[in-house]
Amino acid sequence: MRRIQSQRGFTLIEIVVVIVVLGIMALMGSYGVERAMDGYNLARENSQISQKAQNALDRLAIELSHIPFNGGLSRYTISAGTAGSLTYTTNFGLANEVHTINQVNNQLMLDNFPLTDMVPGNGLQFADLNAGGRILGGGTDPALRIIQITLNLRGPYSNVTRTYNARVALQS
Repeated sequence: MRRIQSQRGFTLIEIVVVIVVLGIMALMGSYGVERAMDGYNLARENSQISQKAQNALDRLAIELSHIPFNGGLSRYTISAGTAGSLTYTTNFGLANEVHTINQVNNQLMLDNFPLTDMVPGNGLQFADLNAGGRILGGGTDPALRIIQITLNLRGPYSNVTRTYNARVALQS
């Protein structure tokens, strides 16, 4: 008696099903990789913006902490203060120097030297914390003791604006 041998292998339908399943798995995997890359890019952007803000605010805090107390009516040598600009005299021990901090276009400037970029419109503010956080404007208050600097920076890719603050106690 002859035995009929069964054929080994895959049918065409089985191969097509496997290809479709592998395609679906590859699509899901590529979506996961895309999300991971978006997360990485966002984290990198946040890190860069935070570093820019920290560097700029540190520099401004050092500058403003050297505004000398003059004991007169205006106590400190801040000659002009507005919401987004501050002109003051510092004394680093050698001589008095007049400086201006302001925003020009999308840059934070210290004496026409850019400290950082990506500053949106009205992204720089100076406030007098002794006056309940009143934005500086039209001069300074004789009781001015603590200046709060608020700096807004916009991300280059996400267009999300982040706000950073620093407080500076003036010399007494």
